Amino acid sequence: MNSNGKKENILTSWKEIAAYLDRDVRTCVRWEQRYGLPIHRLERDSKAKVFAYKDQIDDWLAQRSAVEPARPERKGILRFLSRPVPLVFALGIIAAAAYFLFLRPTGPSDFHIRGSELVIVDGRGRELGHFDTKLAQLETESTYRDHFQEKKRGTDYVPIWPFIVIRDIDGDSRREVLFSTQTTSETRMDTLFCLDDRGNERWHFKTGRELAFGGQSFRREYRVFGFNVDDYDGDGTLEILVLSFHKPDWPCQAVLLDPAGNTEGEYWNAGYIMDGSAGDIDGDGQKELVLSGVNNEYLRGCLAVFKPGQLRGSSPQKDEAYRFAGFGEGGQSTYILFPKSDVFRAMSRFADPVNYFWIHGDGDGITAVTTETQIFYDLDRSLVCRGITLSNTFKGLREKLSLEGRLAFEPDEFYRKILAADLLYYQGGHWLPAPPAVVSAKAQKER
Repeated sequence: MNSNGKKENILTSWKEIAAYLDRDVRTCVRWEQRYGLPIHRLERDSKAKVFAYKDQIDDWLAQRSAVEPARPERKGILRFLSRPVPLVFALGIIAAAAYFLFLRPTGPSDFHIRGSELVIVDGRGRELGHFDTKLAQLETESTYRDHFQEKKRGTDYVPIWPFIVIRDIDGDSRREVLFSTQTTSETRMDTLFCLDDRGNERWHFKTGRELAFGGQSFRREYRVFGFNVDDYDGDGTLEILVLSFHKPDWPCQAVLLDPAGNTEGEYWNAGYIMDGSAGDIDGDGQKELVLSGVNNEYLRGCLAVFKPGQLRGSSPQKDEAYRFAGFGEGGQSTYILFPKSDVFRAMSRFADPVNYFWIHGDGDGITAVTTETQIFYDLDRSLVCRGITLSNTFKGLREKLSLEGRLAFEPDEFYRKILAADLLYYQGGHWLPAPPAVVSAKAQKER
């Protein structure tokens, strides 16, 4: 191709060539290699100084435009599709891109209840699979939604435990579906299922077992009160804490399962366990597992504390009618019975359960709440009572009972001290007025 040698027609560097084409230097180099952009060199070395003629570049651009109306350089998929490829192949690429961007399932995120079936759906509401419980009276979707994903505090400090959780429990980046059967007829409520994202069963856990106390037998008829997923022992992996009650009686089972459904710990309490959580109570850097509820033999609210790996055995009972034969001594480091206040004694002959508690941060103890009277017991890291708060609910109940002539005096600081002194701590077959470690330290000082 002839070109005039006038100075104004010559481009003497990649920078000038790029400026003339309104592109960057790398693009111009690529155009020379791929599309034959007319570039000249004084030497044959690819690194030699380059120059080009404007009129030659203009002719090259005109020829390229005749072959391909679009600009030679495209980005992304537009550049790819500008090449002469078969239409079917191009459409396939577009369909694949659309699938991965808009149509590909995103994994289980939500659910529906359809008759006896659990329907698993993704984040866009598309059905992934289903699991048929074959239970004619499976609970409604609204009930399951009230018990979905996380444990919550309900009214009057009664926890609401999940019946269904969608979460990656084993760390494989795929979410599992944990689902407990709940029915409106109080039958077949005893199983926790772990399902994959298509509703296929991976494992299941059937709660409870046959028991006998003082000549009385209890059939294996239990209901899952709820379950929750957390790292309960601080080992960096998740566990599933499952609470179940006998129907219609009082034996209560707390079980810790690993992500594969294997039992890591099992504990039995003579009365309902209503709350369970883990945290560092005493500032030793380890999580403790705490369970709370009621003990039916003593008719008191209770709270049990377990070090990691110690969830085993049963609650401390004296009466054979409440003693869990064959389960051995409980693994709790502390078991506490809470007092029945005069207000509750005037209201009921039963127990005032501890259905709710929270663990303070920085290993600074725990606060437990009696459900019926809502008395708040603030326990320090040694679990010694350092303060009691009487709620407005308690004060209202007391005022009502006083007007009825059933209670005589108003509570004061001395009243709180009496309540604090009535906490009982179990150790080796005996109930002590202070935690075992505190009693032991005091005894050593007095020697």
